[in-house]
Amino acid sequence: MPQIAVINESTAISDADVENMLSAFEQQWNKDLEPIWGVEAATFTFVPPGQPPATGTWWVVFLDDSDQAKALAYHDLTNEGLPISKVFVKTILADNASVSVGATHEICEMAVDPWLNSAYQDPQGVFWAGEVCDPVEDDQYGYQIGSILVTDFVTPNWFAHQYSQGPIDLKGHAQSAFEVLSGGYAQKFDPQQGWQQVTGSKAAHGVRAHAAPGSRRERRFRQWKNWERSHPNWQVRKKKK
Repeated sequence: MPQIAVINESTAISDADVENMLSAFEQQWNKDLEPIWGVEAATFTFVPPGQPPATGTWWVVFLDDSDQAKALAYHDLTNEGLPISKVFVKTILADNASVSVGATHEICEMAVDPWLNSAYQDPQGVFWAGEVCDPVEDDQYGYQIGSILVTDFVTPNWFAHQYSQGPIDLKGHAQSAFEVLSGGYAQKFDPQQGWQQVTGSKAAHGVRAHAAPGSRRERRFRQWKNWERSHPNWQVRKKKK
C-alpha cells in the first residue's frame, strides 16, 4: 500500500488549505480510481513544516514556481527512485487554473503509471502513453469531492479495452475511444516518427505539438537512458514568510 506524504513548500497556499484537500485525494484514489484501474489502496499524510517525510513514502509537493519549462505540475521520480508529484501553485494560479485539479491530475497519473513508462496498445497495434488524465484534463471536466474540485480521468475504455459497458472517462464526457476533449491532449507512438502529440478532435490524425524541455510531455520524446530524476532541493525547509 503506497504511503503518500503531502508537503507544502509554497508561499501561495496555506498548510490548512493543503490539508483540506487530503480527504478528497484519498477518496478519489481509493473509491474512484482503484475499482477502475486496480491500483493499490493508498493513504495520504500531511507532513508538518520542519519534519522530513518518512522513508519509503511517495510524495506530493506543493511549490511556488515551475522548475520545468512552465509546466503547471508533473509527476516524476525522486533521487531515491520513488514517485513524486510536483504542483506549482503560483504557476497554476497565473494560468487561472485550479490547484486541486492540477494536484489530483498528477496524483491519479502517479497512481496508474508510477514509473512513467506505461503504454497501452490499441486494436491497430498503436501504443498510447498511459497518462490517464491528459485527454480530459481541463478544469471544466472536473468534479467535486466535498468542497474540492478534482480532475476527471479516462477508463481503460478510452484505450479501446472494453473492461465493461461503462463510460470512456469517469464522468462520461468523452463519447468514443481515443477522443481528446477541448483543452486536453494525448500521445501515441509512431515507429517512424516516435511519440506524436495529439490534441482536441485531431487525436485520430497524429498532430505533433511542441513539448517543452523537461516537461512530462517532453520525457516521452526522449530515450529512458537520457532521463534525469527529480532532485528535491526543497528538502531543507525554510520558514515561510
